[in-house]
Amino acid sequence: MRFLLPVALLALSTSAFAQRSLQSLNLNIHVGSSSHVGDFATGDINAMLQEVRPALGAEFSFYTGSRWGFGAEADYGTLYADNANHKGSFTGVELNTKYVSSAARITYHLLPYGKYWKRNGATPYIFGTTGIVMSQSSYMEDIAYPTNITFDPGTNISATLGGGLGFKMRHTEHLSSTVEWYTTAVPGDELEGWHTADDATWDRLTGLRLGLIYSFYTW
Repeated sequence: MRFLLPVALLALSTSAFAQRSLQSLNLNIHVGSSSHVGDFATGDINAMLQEVRPALGAEFSFYTGSRWGFGAEADYGTLYADNANHKGSFTGVELNTKYVSSAARITYHLLPYGKYWKRNGATPYIFGTTGIVMSQSSYMEDIAYPTNITFDPGTNISATLGGGLGFKMRHTEHLSSTVEWYTTAVPGDELEGWHTADDATWDRLTGLRLGLIYSFYTW
């Protein structure tokens, strides 16, 4: 009888180790583009293609299984816009802004994805983010700005709310690549370094990025 308990514990532990965990930790390093929609930078696609600027960042997420991932991301980028491309009221004004953002992130795979899902070597996915962005703008000093604007010098901090669509493809057991389209709303309306009192619209960051993922499996 005294041998029964050790044997039972050994059997349970062996069974637990034999099970296949679907959890993983994923580090994604990505590079891409950033564009701006705001007070004078419209969402005109031709203008955005001319004004696109680089961005880079990283994401670290824990996947509870083959579908859901929870983590955080951080990005650095630059923004540029020329009023000549948008034909607004800010005649002769150019936007030059640097930003750093950080956000909590949730991701959902539309197909089961991970080490043991060999049939699905790729999957589309959706994601959402919420966080903050810190931005700093430079100003043109040889032009006349409209009289109804308020300057926001120094570093400005705003909340963010975003999301996007992506596609993930596995290359080896541990390596995958991603392509994402993202858009991030910035309610602080200070990405340009100024704002108008009568403007109730939010600024927006948007772009495409390519990523390389390394997966750490927790078994």
